Amino acid sequence: MKVTAIIPAAGSGSRAGSTPKQYMELLGKPVLEWTLAAVSASEAVDSIILVTPANDVDMMSGKYLKNKTFPKVASVVSGGAKRGDSVRNGVMQAASEFVLIHDAARPFLSPPLVKRVVESAMAHGCTTAALPAHDTVKARQGEFLGAAVDRSTLLLIQTPQVFKREALLKAYEIKKDEASDWTDETSLMQSAGFSVAWVVGETVNFKITTPDDFRLAQAIAHFGARET
Repeated sequence: MKVTAIIPAAGSGSRAGSTPKQYMELLGKPVLEWTLAAVSASEAVDSIILVTPANDVDMMSGKYLKNKTFPKVASVVSGGAKRGDSVRNGVMQAASEFVLIHDAARPFLSPPLVKRVVESAMAHGCTTAALPAHDTVKARQGEFLGAAVDRSTLLLIQTPQVFKREALLKAYEIKKDEASDWTDETSLMQSAGFSVAWVVGETVNFKITTPDDFRLAQAIAHFGARET
């Protein structure tokens, strides 16, 4: 069964700095290229659709289509107003039975994690990577702490997330205009009545969101470079 990876990279996401995080450089290479390389390294992924800002489509097409470094990049499409719109644009371009969605700002994805998520999705239809919560978690009440939350019931959701494309299209149909409002596709699928399985993710598969995240990513990139 074929799997198309969709990499939404159309956001302005500048909380990590003045430059959109997917274009910030780690060891002289954009975060996006680290992510493309990580996704491309998985044998479970057959092709990649890159979703970029509308103004960048021509530039990104010239840079990544027919690029020997990233031969799995098959298409570059324009993103939408929200992340959900961008993902949907990518899903509509895919022709495979399954689609894998992975944040452009998670550059340290591993092939074994991709394999686990894909295999689970092929068995269950929808699967995400997730991490159990290990810290003490409490509700917030203004400047004070609220009640403790049972962390054994909590998961920190990551990507990749893999869906049977037909099911995801059905969720778009059910939720219509609301489909773009969810922060990720597992939430969309659940709101449309689908069950979503999960497999244990990886701590290093974090999303670069803040300046501290980027500094951590730099350290991991340098460490990895020394190891290789």
